[in-house]
Amino acid sequence: MMSVVQAAFNRVFGREVLLRGDTPLSSLGTWNEYAVYIATALHESTGAIFTDEELSSVTTVGDLLMVLEKSAV
Repeated sequence: MMSVVQAAFNRVFGREVLLRGDTPLSSLGTWNEYAVYIATALHESTGAIFTDEELSSVTTVGDLLMVLEKSAV
């Protein structure tokens, strides 16, 4: 799943973004400003649907991976 998340970030940011499980999402900018774009990219590649509550609760890439694993269809 990490490769799927990596691809979503690369697509949204238009460049390669280096990620680890403990990477804080705030280190890439204001999470609330780009969360919907990441969620859309992940939905398109996996079918996962995220709630606003799920997106607002994540603070690291690892948190996002956990939510993705629960949400993937």
